[in-house]
Amino acid sequence: MKISSKNFFTISESEAVHPEVKKNFKRNFFANLMDACFWFFGDSFAAAYTILPVFISTLTDSPILIGLIPALDGAGWFLPQLFMARTLEGRSRRMPLVRIFGLFDRIPFLFLAAGTFFIPQLDKRIALILILVIYAVKTFSSGLVALPWQELIATVIPVSHRGRYWGYSLILGKLMGLGGAAISGILLVSIVYPYNYATMFLIGFFAVSISYSFLIRNIEPEIPRQNPPEYINLLTRIKGVFEVDKNFLIYLINRSFIFLASMSLAFITVYGIRKFDLPIAQSATFTAIMLISEIIGYGIWGTLGDRKGYKKVIETSNFILIIGISGLLWVNTLWALYLVFGLISFANSGEMISDQNFAMEFGSEEDRPTYIGMSKTLTGPFFLLAPLIGGSIVQFWGFKSMFLTAMILSIISFSIIKFLVKDPRNTNNPDEHE
Repeated sequence: MKISSKNFFTISESEAVHPEVKKNFKRNFFANLMDACFWFFGDSFAAAYTILPVFISTLTDSPILIGLIPALDGAGWFLPQLFMARTLEGRSRRMPLVRIFGLFDRIPFLFLAAGTFFIPQLDKRIALILILVIYAVKTFSSGLVALPWQELIATVIPVSHRGRYWGYSLILGKLMGLGGAAISGILLVSIVYPYNYATMFLIGFFAVSISYSFLIRNIEPEIPRQNPPEYINLLTRIKGVFEVDKNFLIYLINRSFIFLASMSLAFITVYGIRKFDLPIAQSATFTAIMLISEIIGYGIWGTLGDRKGYKKVIETSNFILIIGISGLLWVNTLWALYLVFGLISFANSGEMISDQNFAMEFGSEEDRPTYIGMSKTLTGPFFLLAPLIGGSIVQFWGFKSMFLTAMILSIISFSIIKFLVKDPRNTNNPDEHE
């Protein structure tokens, strides 16, 4: 069904939505949209798969240490989330935690800029350690706010509008990120190293600070939620979920393999710059290609997710990822590499938008924080290991061997989601998608 501007914010009377959520829906939608836009604009100046790996390559030649950047990016986001689930369960509001941790999520941008500014006065090894520590603090701060923030979105954005919210916020956010990539390209060639990077990180800090000012404008209703029994510890909770929901367990196995396959994305920019002897400013071009592909992807994947469910999104994006990674094995021109990188980024956008939505559809509302937390934390170690494993393969056997490994892992992931995982929408609501 075509969504017109007239009924974009219309919530069906048949949908059970809290009265305050309906009342403040437009305000919250706009606040979260602007938060996303300025966050992606700011984060484009410290892109984990393009800008930062090239920046780190100016401090070290080690593929393993270069791969540590996307590894920290994924691990910091995923690992803390399950440990936040118990803190959230039973709470009537999510905003107090979002306010506190959202602030800590943004301050490290400022320290990243300051640390980079002093690189000329430091030994390279000390500078490398300093940047990696600051970046680790940044990513793990993101992980602390991640679950409260996702729960906030799940609370103030009805399920019927989540796909289009993620689609539009990611499209507009990535468009602003595209502007950030263009600015990054100019700064990288017009300002001497490392002050070009320091300037970029400082701009990023100001942008994510603006995003915070929109984030805290959310109006969240106070919703009584059942507290889980006091005797349940974390391991018992995890075991209990898996005992009653084998489908969710299989989905997590799929996520683990797709995260391992992501090792290819972590090294494409560095591979291209080294293979074709490109200047470091070219990393901004890779960022732009990634953002354009994601912008196109979010519009397509968000619509597909709302209509057909996110299982279909994961299936399709996994299949496209296989094609993209296989392309890395034969590219011999820069333009071919750009094309393949765009295809992989397009597929990755499907995985990203599904990551924000699919786990929310398993279990009940009371269990939702645990399901979201488990989907992130239990698979997070694979996201952490992927670039490190990829870096080790590159160091000993080269880039092509690493790309081949990633392709095999992506084939396994596709097989699991296609043939073994059942769509929770159809399982919980059999008639919904007939």
